[in-house]
Amino acid sequence: MVTQKKVRVLMQPTDNLPKRSTGEVILSGLRLLVVPLVAVLISMVIGGIIVLFLGENPFEVYAMIFEGSVVGLPNFLVTLQFMTPLLFTGLAIGFSFRSGLVNIGAEGQLIVGALFAGIAGYAFDMPAYIHLPVCIIAAIIGGMLWGLLPALLRVYFNVNELVVCLMMNPIALLLTGWIAARVLKAPGPTNKLPDIMPSAELANFSIYSQFNVGFVIAIALCLVFRYIYTRTKPGFEFKMIGMNPRFAHYGGIRVRRQALTVFLVSSGIAGLGGAEQVLGQYRAFYENFSPGYGFDGIAVAMLANNNPIGIIFAAFLFGALNSGGVVLQMMTGLSKHLVQVLQFIIVLILAANFTWPQIGHWLTRNKATKTADRQSSAEE
Repeated sequence: MVTQKKVRVLMQPTDNLPKRSTGEVILSGLRLLVVPLVAVLISMVIGGIIVLFLGENPFEVYAMIFEGSVVGLPNFLVTLQFMTPLLFTGLAIGFSFRSGLVNIGAEGQLIVGALFAGIAGYAFDMPAYIHLPVCIIAAIIGGMLWGLLPALLRVYFNVNELVVCLMMNPIALLLTGWIAARVLKAPGPTNKLPDIMPSAELANFSIYSQFNVGFVIAIALCLVFRYIYTRTKPGFEFKMIGMNPRFAHYGGIRVRRQALTVFLVSSGIAGLGGAEQVLGQYRAFYENFSPGYGFDGIAVAMLANNNPIGIIFAAFLFGALNSGGVVLQMMTGLSKHLVQVLQFIIVLILAANFTWPQIGHWLTRNKATKTADRQSSAEE
């Protein structure tokens, strides 16, 4: 019988394990890159076929997307601007996925966090070194509060968090829209809150775009979570509850407490993404400002396999597609939604990557069963 003490000992990291060579580490990393790269290449091939049917040259279209996203400093900064909210939502979702929780409510948490940041941004008049942190903390609290209900239902009542999060997203959109249009509406025709104070603004890096300090915060968070995953005890526990909650429980990990922590931290990161939008880009909370950053974050996390460093590159890819898509629509008759088609294809291929092993296992099992039936029939 395996006791709790023995399991805890087995779960403790040890330096006595054989070290992998540099070549093995590089090969392992390359294997992780294969599936995302194949997904991107297949999506480009299918997208090229669609462009051909629309009467355009796919090579010219892809060249225009590339030039419109990374060629020239203004275009590149716009790409980084589009990339920044995806860093927050991708990290939020990837953190929960990696720990075995399905927090797909990042869209609602981002919107509520943005609302809290917008209220704190115009309601208080403080020095910048106090006001800005207050707004950021308010956004984190807003995201956490919106993620608290699905977290409690999942942890203590075993309610499927996926369903609850899907219901919470439109509620957040409608509730914040009502507040912006009725309760705290600023004077004027636009449904928005009053503009934030200058002391609450995130500094912009350029006059060409709204690329701001939020990008640095997002990159720093990715690096911090990479360190937590690989170098700390909580990161090891988060990984264990994602792999096998029962084993983690018998190993002495407080699974419920850690799962609740994961969900709230994930929601807070998404809320922080809302603060970046309000404090760094729009300078006020606008109704329906998000084009779906929370849902795009799911694709970013999947493409990166929930790896914080991979999320940086995946967010850059999606940011470049969104930025290049705008230029594509201005320069040709093609809709910018073409890049969304490419993103959807990437998600479908990545989802198929999770499904094919299960189908293969089912086919192998059925084949073995039929072979056994034939052998028993032959013996009879």
